[in-house]
Amino acid sequence: MRTRQLADLLLRYLLCWAVPGIFLGAACAADLQEPITLASRNGVLDILMVARPAPVPSLTPLVPTGWVYDICPRPAGGANVCPAGSTAPNIYGGTRLKLQKGDTLKVRLVNRLPLAVNAKHQFDDPDHAFLRLNPTNIHTHGMLVTPNYPTPANPTYGDNVFVLTFNSANGQPQVSPHIHADIRYDFTDYQIKIPPTHPSGLFWFHPHAHGVALNQVSSGLAGIITVGDVQDYVCTGPGCAGVPVAPEVRHLILKDSQVLPGGDMQDQEDPDFCSSSAPAGTALGQGYCPGQNLSADGGGNYSGGRWFFTVNGQQYPNIPVTGGGGEIWRITNTSGSVTYDLRLWSAAQNRNLLMQVLSIDGVSVSPTAGMAMKEVSALTGGKMDPEACPGLAPASGGSGDADPLCVRRLHMMPSSRVEVWVAYRDRHDALAAPPAGATAIFRTSGFNTGPGGDTWPAVDLARVQFRGPAPGAGATSVLRVQGQGTAMSLPLALSANMSAANAAVPTDPSCKALPPGHKRRIFFAAPVSDPDKFGLGYEEVDEKGVPVPNTFMDVAPFDPMTATVCVPLGPGNSPATERWELINLANEDHNFHVHQVKFRILTNAELAGTVVPGTVFDRGVMLDNVPLVHSYTADGNGCNDVATWRSGGCTAYPSTVEIPFAIAGDFVYHCHILEHEDGGMMARIRVRPN
Repeated sequence: MRTRQLADLLLRYLLCWAVPGIFLGAACAADLQEPITLASRNGVLDILMVARPAPVPSLTPLVPTGWVYDICPRPAGGANVCPAGSTAPNIYGGTRLKLQKGDTLKVRLVNRLPLAVNAKHQFDDPDHAFLRLNPTNIHTHGMLVTPNYPTPANPTYGDNVFVLTFNSANGQPQVSPHIHADIRYDFTDYQIKIPPTHPSGLFWFHPHAHGVALNQVSSGLAGIITVGDVQDYVCTGPGCAGVPVAPEVRHLILKDSQVLPGGDMQDQEDPDFCSSSAPAGTALGQGYCPGQNLSADGGGNYSGGRWFFTVNGQQYPNIPVTGGGGEIWRITNTSGSVTYDLRLWSAAQNRNLLMQVLSIDGVSVSPTAGMAMKEVSALTGGKMDPEACPGLAPASGGSGDADPLCVRRLHMMPSSRVEVWVAYRDRHDALAAPPAGATAIFRTSGFNTGPGGDTWPAVDLARVQFRGPAPGAGATSVLRVQGQGTAMSLPLALSANMSAANAAVPTDPSCKALPPGHKRRIFFAAPVSDPDKFGLGYEEVDEKGVPVPNTFMDVAPFDPMTATVCVPLGPGNSPATERWELINLANEDHNFHVHQVKFRILTNAELAGTVVPGTVFDRGVMLDNVPLVHSYTADGNGCNDVATWRSGGCTAYPSTVEIPFAIAGDFVYHCHILEHEDGGMMARIRVRPN
């Protein structure tokens, strides 16, 4: 069957490229296919995951060789190769691992990658020459699971980024402290236990080998994970609050790769590969943007190349929305660096269509009723521009204490996930039967990350056809969401399932809790000593906002051997809740991410200490990544350094988050623009049992 599918795909591409180099357009667009899915059985998903090079036939007409995951059920006998015909024909697009709460994910990761000849950071320092050997690992992004090391009783790793698997065919690395990890050859076994209290939602997996993460993700190494089902938190059945037909559920994996004119994939991506300008309301291309010639300015000649922007590995697919209940789209930005600014554009209505947001970063949303839309936007970290949902008065979202969240724009920096309900709406935003030929364009409209940042291109990603029947009598204008985003109930429930795992982590008497009212301050900038690199700084701040003496660490690149932050869990290993102030001093946006936790953004009222007694502010939105807006100076250079910011010589826009730590171990926080993370904008954090 899979051989026939591959043949059908190749035939479609040949027919649609009948004239070399000329795509015949939407008439040839294939319907969007769901990612191949491997589901757990009897509480276990046991898979072989082989990272290897492979042609990518969907990136026509150039057909480069990318780096992909062969994923299959673990073969009997311990073989480290998937049997012929056991993997999907579109492995570049990404595989979905379907798990349930309480499951165990077992992975044997095999490294069959070639040398990373273009990895920028192997040239930064002689001690990083080992990056050319292309070591790899896996990170289950957003998952609340342990980062454990092997023990004699269990010789497997958890979600641990401090292990690197080398392909022995590429040679052996010289011993260097910069390797900062357990070194393994050819394969590594992982065993990741999903707590029974884990939130249902959308997550993803990707390599996290510091220094080559961008190269590996940009070449295609990424897939998605789902825990539970949408129905765990969204009432979608015919008996749910006027829902006549259950919406279909789709998974949309956004993946981009740059391909040079000769057909080679450029895994060290150049943000200037395509032109940065497109006429207002248009895009540079459908499923790709054309490369430009920058040789006159000292750049590369990309003319004839293409920067592909695919959905599930497909170029500009067709998405038929045929059901009367619309569809739920579960969207993941798996890009190494690109920010997507997503819209659903209707040419007939000359505007972006309304969508209801159901979940962000793997946790369903339920904003507190009565909050101003500006404050709701702040709770999401500016990931969207909320507006009132149609057909509902404020504070009437069904549960009595929450309002639904509707948007026309989604701001998704790398690693973001969002789940939205998409249905045809008329000019008054009411659900309606679509007229004949009703279409929309799912597009990223382009985005600039600041004077010193990047301008990401505007590209049409998919064509949407609304062909469904009328929604039916009594159809609701919004879906009812059971929010999982409470600030404390999630980590409290989580910690109850982590007692054994946390107890296995060594204690550390030198690890001291923050005094009451204190917070940690994290600076994002380039090191003063080397403005071509990226780094993080740190200090502790007291209850009056004054830096605590002897805690300041100036901005510096990642030191893998030293934990910048140490957090002890609370009494009985209960969650330890801290406040972190994130300050971006650079003249470009960054994207904060921390492993093994979810966090929430504090409201202005909380920061000012003016919360009205009885007001519930811990409901709403929990994230695992948040955009940090660039700092500002009149000359566009940003703050650049801590001293300039302290002196008032620039304007920064801090974001304060509350982080409940519940999982012990060593992990990292970093900017999830992988060029920045690879360049040093990362730090090690240590959480220890009490």
